[in-house]
Amino acid sequence: MRYSLCDDFMNSKKVLYHFFDHASDYMAGKRDFFPHAVEVHPTAKCNHECIHCSYKERNENRAELDKETFDRLIESMIYMKVSGVFFSGGGEPCIYPHLKEGILKLSENGIETAIITNGSLFERMGIIDIADKLNYIAVSVPSVTEENFQRITGKQYVDRILTLPKNIRKKHGENSPIIGTRVVITNIIVREVPLILKTLKECGYDYANFKIVRDYEGRGLGVDKDAEDRLKIDVEQLIQQGEISSAYTNLDRIFNYRKPYDAVGACHINQLGMLAAITPEGEVYHNISEIGKNEYIIGNLHKKPLEKIWNSERHNEVKKQSDKDWLDGKCKDCRSIGFNQRINEVIAGMPKERDPFV
Repeated sequence: MRYSLCDDFMNSKKVLYHFFDHASDYMAGKRDFFPHAVEVHPTAKCNHECIHCSYKERNENRAELDKETFDRLIESMIYMKVSGVFFSGGGEPCIYPHLKEGILKLSENGIETAIITNGSLFERMGIIDIADKLNYIAVSVPSVTEENFQRITGKQYVDRILTLPKNIRKKHGENSPIIGTRVVITNIIVREVPLILKTLKECGYDYANFKIVRDYEGRGLGVDKDAEDRLKIDVEQLIQQGEISSAYTNLDRIFNYRKPYDAVGACHINQLGMLAAITPEGEVYHNISEIGKNEYIIGNLHKKPLEKIWNSERHNEVKKQSDKDWLDGKCKDCRSIGFNQRINEVIAGMPKERDPFV
């Protein structure tokens, strides 16, 4: 694979490419930027029943974007010249009947697209036919054994997941996208981790991104200290065996939990409007970590198109609340922490004024 999981995909400095696109205007006080990336949850429906899913209760209504609203959203993102769109959930995006059409339309207009999926419907819904139009595919892998896969998801689809990379490459060859995995380590599979890593490599996945579950819902799936200590031994053995590289997996970094951040400056990601998140109900947020919290809803696509919602007065109000949360230290679980820190480092090293002379 051309890219490294840890040094490229998971490197928070990647935000600087986008920041430098607007740095001069941003430093001068401009704030009405369109988003660089949009995360779309087109449906709340899912064919898995994962016991660790944090969306399970939120998605009981099984809502999804109607075709008219979805088509209008696609047109809005083209008009706004969004750089990348990734379809996720929520539910399982491959269930959504208009997904294929949306990906093709975005691709035709030069917008990169990606999918975060459980992978079990990728072929049956025909998404494999247009996989060459995707930038990357991230497959959620709950387990690589039939017993634990069924215990976690309630389904017997493990073979569909393990054969997916080879089937995509058989169809698209060198035009295949990056095909990676996301593995949530629960107490059910904690001893299975070395096997998971070995199996994913053998199946042809480009990377394996691991994360220890945070049992926010209190379902008893968290990894206790004894199991975590055992996992550290397993990881150390894998390192000694030469099975772990930063290009392929973050497995040796999963114990470095997110530390408290320095609450300085502003939430630059939201001030720049870099990210937008769309729910199956058509609600628009500036960050997926705020989904479900009414005070952060910027607008609804059933009432206005995205370009009218973005940079509206309501959006400015939400930005102010985000800055307050950032300075109050309430953003400990937000993925924008690292991005904000990298931007703060750049701003702190900049001269106070722009000198016309070099």
